[in-house]
Amino acid sequence: MNRRKWICLYGLLALVMPLFAQQYTVRGGNGEPMLAADETSYKLQVYVVNGVEDVTLSYTSSSTSHQWKKYRTRALEAEDISCQQEGNTSTLTNVEEGCGYFVYEEGSLTYYVWIIDYAKHPFIINTLSVSDSNDPCSGALLKGDREIENLTYYLPTGIPQSLEREFQVTYNTLEWDEESKSLNPIIQTQTLNRPFEELIGPIYTDTDITLSGDQFAEHFGVTQQATLDYYETSQLFLEADTVVIAEEADNMSAQGEGLSAPVTVRFTAYANEPTAAYYVWSIYREEDGSENPLVRLSEPEVEYTFNEYGKFKAVVEVSNASGSCYTSSEEFELDVAESYLDVPNAFSPGTTPGVNDEFRVAYKSLVRFSCWIFNRWGQEIYHWTNPATGWDGKKNGKYVAPGVYFYVIEAEGSDGRRYKRKGDINILRPKNEKNFESSGSTDTEGGTL
Repeated sequence: MNRRKWICLYGLLALVMPLFAQQYTVRGGNGEPMLAADETSYKLQVYVVNGVEDVTLSYTSSSTSHQWKKYRTRALEAEDISCQQEGNTSTLTNVEEGCGYFVYEEGSLTYYVWIIDYAKHPFIINTLSVSDSNDPCSGALLKGDREIENLTYYLPTGIPQSLEREFQVTYNTLEWDEESKSLNPIIQTQTLNRPFEELIGPIYTDTDITLSGDQFAEHFGVTQQATLDYYETSQLFLEADTVVIAEEADNMSAQGEGLSAPVTVRFTAYANEPTAAYYVWSIYREEDGSENPLVRLSEPEVEYTFNEYGKFKAVVEVSNASGSCYTSSEEFELDVAESYLDVPNAFSPGTTPGVNDEFRVAYKSLVRFSCWIFNRWGQEIYHWTNPATGWDGKKNGKYVAPGVYFYVIEAEGSDGRRYKRKGDINILRPKNEKNFESSGSTDTEGGTL
C-alpha cells in the first residue's frame, strides 16, 4: 500500500469513536488477562496472557458482519482470518502470541489489540550475584543466571516497542536524620525495569539483597525470587557541619562582616562506619588552595582556632579501609574579619542595670588585649585581658566615686595591626550614692582615691 493509502487508513482510524472496552474482550489463559499498555495515539492496546491455548478475543458492535485481520509487524501487511460470528459479536478462538488483531467493519477500521503470552517469556531466576563489572563505590550491579527477555509488540506502523518489566529489589541501608544527626537503619525497596543493568542503592551497610518480580508474574501468581545472602558494601555516606564554639560577647562590634578572631570552630563529619574508616579534614586559606592546607586533621570531629584574619575553607574526605572508595563534603567557607577597636568615653555603673553599666570596648578580631584603669593620681585601679569583659566601676567591691578616670589599652589584631590607646573615661553616678569608695579615703597602696 502506498503512502496515500496509508494516510487514508489513518484518516479512517481517527474517525472511529466507540470506546475500546465496548469493542474487544480478551478472556482465557491461566489467570485474568492483563492490560499492559494503551497506545492511545495509535489506538492500540496490549494484553498479556499466561498461556494462549484457551484464549479468546471477541468483538461486539451494531454490525453482524466483521472481518478480522492479523499482523505480525505492520498493519498494512495484515492477513484476513476467520472468526465465529454470533449476532453482533464475533470471536477468535485460535489467538496467537506475538500478533496484532483488528476488525474492519462495513469498510471502517476499528481499534487494534496485541497479544503477548507471558508463559513464553517468563522471568526465571535461581541464583543472584554481583556483576563482574560492578563499581562498588557507586552501588551494586546484580547478575542473574538467566537473561530477561524483552516483551515486544509492534505499533500498527511497524515500529517495535517493549513493555517495561518492573522488578522489586529489597535490601537494608541507612537513612540520615537531620534532627538527631544520625544514620538509622531502614529496609529499602527499589523498583527497577532492568535489574541487571541498573545500579542498586545507595547501600550504606552490609546486607542481603533480594530480587523478585516481575509485575506480570505477580499478576498471574507465579512470582520469582532470588537472594544474594551477603553483600559487603563499599559505598560511603557523608554529612558534615561546622559550629562556632567560642562564645561571642555582646560588645562584639558589627563593624565589618565575618567571625572575630580568635575564633574556635568545631568541624564534625558523620559517615557510615565501619565502611567509612578514615577521615581527613583539610583547612586552608582560600587564596592558597586545598593543595596547601594550614592543617590536616584525621578525626571525624576536630576543632581549630583561627587567629588570623582572611577567607578560609574547610573540607573533609572520607575513605573506606582499602582506600578504593572515597567521598568528600562540600567546602565550608569561613570569613575571619579584620581587627577593629573602639573605646567609649563614659558609663554609669550602678544606676541603670544592664544599660551602659560597664566600661567595655567594642572590638573585632583582637588576638591580644590588655586594659588598665588609673585614677587621677596615676594609681592602678583595675586591669583585665579579655576584650569580651570590662570594668564594672568598682574597687574593693564598692563603686568608685563619680568623675574622670584614665585608661591605657594595648592590643593586637588578627591582621597584625597593633593598637595603643589612652584616654579618659567619665563615670556618671549620682553623688548621693552611698555605696562607693570615698574620694578622701586611703587605698591599700598609700594614696587617696
